[in-house]
Amino acid sequence: PQIKIYADHVSGIVDVSENSQFNDISADSITVRPNITARLFGTVKDLFLKKHAKVYLHGEILGNVKNDGGEIHIFDPSAPKKGFLET
Repeated sequence: PQIKIYADHVSGIVDVSENSQFNDISADSITVRPNITARLFGTVKDLFLKKHAKVYLHGEILGNVKNDGGEIHIFDPSAPKKGFLET
């Protein structure tokens, strides 16, 4: 599957509807749609995962998580920000 890579800073309310990698994110809220994989580098206030969604967060969550049947993996925010998402 193809992934979309966002190299520029992303903030605010984010709705992820395709496999994506965000290299610099500070979002108020992120919703990851069903069967979508997202790799996030940065901070997230609130995170919403739909069924079968996968999130790989290289950073931290500052607020709430609502998980409707997805997966979340949190990694050390000081880890190198290199590589690509493989699905």
